[in-house]
Amino acid sequence: MLMLLGIALLGLSSDASAQVYRCGNTYSSEPCKGGKEVDASPAVSDPQGPKTTLIYFCATQQGARYWTTEACRTRGWALERTERVPKNMTWDNQVIVANRQMRQAQHAATLPAAPAQYRQQHPEQPGRKTQCEALDERVRHLDSMGRAGSLYYDLDWIRSQRKDARDRQFRLRC
Repeated sequence: MLMLLGIALLGLSSDASAQVYRCGNTYSSEPCKGGKEVDASPAVSDPQGPKTTLIYFCATQQGARYWTTEACRTRGWALERTERVPKNMTWDNQVIVANRQMRQAQHAATLPAAPAQYRQQHPEQPGRKTQCEALDERVRHLDSMGRAGSLYYDLDWIRSQRKDARDRQFRLRC
């Protein structure tokens, strides 16, 4: 009896690791011409659970702000921010890490996009010839999109964009 059970388990385990092939838009256990091998093994998760936890930065109606482990709405507070912090730290260290992450995000948000010395105060307008060439290229691109075939609303959009480009060419006297 035990032997039959062992053989059955062995047969089931070999089927679970069977190879899967993608043949066009179908999947098969048999190889096919042009088919690709697909990994069908189950996703592996960490048995100890996640390594981080989510903590919430909440604001009360009186204006006080607190870090907490429970969602702000459970106490009727407003959510200011959430941060992921390592789960294996003490609460005080989690708050320190969360505050550091919040400061870094605020600092990154206040950085200028480009140094002032590289910004042009009065960018030059491209010449009429350059604009005409760009519009002509745009019309050619839109024409190729229309020839490629598409849905009706796509063709409607292409038609309106092409008309706008041709109108601009006319105004520039290209």
